[in-house]
Amino acid sequence: MAGTVDVADVIDSQKVSPYQCVVAFMAWLTLFLDGIDTQSMAYIGPAISKDWGLARGALGVAFSAGIFGVALGALLVGPLADRYGRKRVIVLTVTYVALFSFIVTQVPAISALLSPILPHVTNLSVLMVSRFFAGLGLGALVPLGVVIANEFAPKRRRGAMVTLMGCGYAIGSALSGVLASNLIPAFGWPSQFYAATAMTLVMAAALGIWLPESIRFLTVQGRTQSVIAILRKINPNLSFESDTQFVLRQEAREQSADRLRPARLFLEGRSGITILIWLSFFMNLLALNYLNNWLPTLTGETGLPAAQALRAAASLQFGGMLGVITLGFLADRFGFPKVLASAFVGGGLFIAAIGFAGGDFYPLAATIFVAGFFNIGSQITLAAFAATLYPTDIRSTGVSWAHGFARIGSIVSVMFAGTMLALNWPLQTMYLLVSIPMFFGCVWILLLANLRKASSQAHAVGTRGAMVA
Repeated sequence: MAGTVDVADVIDSQKVSPYQCVVAFMAWLTLFLDGIDTQSMAYIGPAISKDWGLARGALGVAFSAGIFGVALGALLVGPLADRYGRKRVIVLTVTYVALFSFIVTQVPAISALLSPILPHVTNLSVLMVSRFFAGLGLGALVPLGVVIANEFAPKRRRGAMVTLMGCGYAIGSALSGVLASNLIPAFGWPSQFYAATAMTLVMAAALGIWLPESIRFLTVQGRTQSVIAILRKINPNLSFESDTQFVLRQEAREQSADRLRPARLFLEGRSGITILIWLSFFMNLLALNYLNNWLPTLTGETGLPAAQALRAAASLQFGGMLGVITLGFLADRFGFPKVLASAFVGGGLFIAAIGFAGGDFYPLAATIFVAGFFNIGSQITLAAFAATLYPTDIRSTGVSWAHGFARIGSIVSVMFAGTMLALNWPLQTMYLLVSIPMFFGCVWILLLANLRKASSQAHAVGTRGAMVA
């Protein structure tokens, strides 16, 4: 007679194995790629503006188009991963991103080719369209990377493992700045995206070879032999009968199981939680997209030499690396809500302080570093928190739609920054304004923590009542 085994219990009872570390590293690569590509656009911004003779703030439309593409990609691709599997969607998406990284290098040639047919086509309009389509792929990478790391991690180490994986974004962003400060002066701005294309193709191959399918997804799909194979890779001493039934007992089939996945984010008592996690992402990304896209330009406005300005801007990502790692371990120790609420407040304070750091390299870089510690650190930790709020069959949808909603709204900050630059607003005012959403984010996290606690207590009471009956 077939036995029944809870996959989540098996994973939670094991030590973190080398195989799980490989899975986390594969997920790390997806975020690394996102950081490389997203920040490459920001770092080539000053060089492109000079090369094409663009006005101050003119690149705002290209930045905004990219963010809109990312938002739409998150909304569209996340549900596909819940239906067709995490691995297949990730590998295809990474390959797609490589194609559009290469297209950026060909923007002037494409513009010249199209201009006889479409007289109003410019380099900037072609760049805007290419960044939108690149964003469709990039929008899926962070949510899917977080989800697959979450689904292989034991509960007691989930925050640390997911956020350690999440520092791939910060490392990729930081490396992008280092590459830019060396490649662009020597070879011109296209060299940045040639390098990004090459790295992306290598990563697509690595993911295709070594990234496994999510074990929780395989369990939901009833693919017993694949589940057994993965569990034995986690611990070779585990043994199961071939007719063992694998389940996820904490994720019993819901009444809404046959409804559309995005709609289910608001069913089964999840409406308040979904709205508050979306608002928390929105507040964080209002600030982060502003800094990611405009910081290389804004640091140049302080009067620093171009190479120093790029290095100062890159310190945001180095601070983010440390923040992601630190906040993940703290979340396992003190819980996600306390750590996130504190990080939002710290991020708001230090983003505001950037405008008052002056034009000296070291004070400016140090302030940006701490702002990145809190802002980027809270963004990845928030994604790890979101992955704990939804069951397996809608987890990718839940995390992706939170990112998508937030990114659509955060386009406002990128466009607003371009307008402020064009109007010659003081840097202090610009940084003060972008710090405000972080304080609101703290409020949403505290409300979410209270709502989740009340929901858990109600669920526990309901379960006890059902047992008595």
